[in-house]
Amino acid sequence: MSPVSRREALVLAGLLGAGGVALVTLRSTAPVGVVLDQSPALQAAQAEQRPEWGPADADLSLLVFTDFNCGACRSGHPDMMAAAEADGGVRIRFFDWPIFGDDSRAAAIGALAADRQGLYLPVHSRLMAGGRADGASAEAALSAEGGNVAAYRETLTRDSPAFEGQLARNAFHAFALGLGGTPGHLIGRVLVRGAVPERSFRRAFDQARALNR
Repeated sequence: MSPVSRREALVLAGLLGAGGVALVTLRSTAPVGVVLDQSPALQAAQAEQRPEWGPADADLSLLVFTDFNCGACRSGHPDMMAAAEADGGVRIRFFDWPIFGDDSRAAAIGALAADRQGLYLPVHSRLMAGGRADGASAEAALSAEGGNVAAYRETLTRDSPAFEGQLARNAFHAFALGLGGTPGHLIGRVLVRGAVPERSFRRAFDQARALNR
């Protein structure tokens, strides 16, 4: 086999470089998730009232299905929040979907009880930060955020059946939308499965808005 000349090597390098640029371009423009058709299942999920965060006049909704003991949920939470904050026009609704056992369910119910004191997101963020999430850690998170522990315990005693019903509806919506696990993100009509980086959330926001035009 004859040696490659310098000119041939330069041509080959150029082709490889162009191919790399094309691949990066393809990755940066490819859809992030799948586009769902307008359907009763989609409309039912979007109509649910859940703990939420974001501007009241947001033009885009993000429904996030999470479990506090899900590693991917934890890794993706900061990127999701950073993307929404940078965008300024996204309102997030949190659909707790505890699929990792009784501890996850207790943590989810605790977070919903914290919402009665306006502390859902701070408690949610603390539970997502690490460590085993359960009922005790949910109460500790509420206390750390300055919540009223006595009122929190009364809420749990009184309203846990209602919270259980809400979690059951969350699971129903997740399966109806085609989710097989956590995390799942419904951004407008764009369904993103799994954790994605901040830049992918931003692309999904653009994709969802383009569908609304």
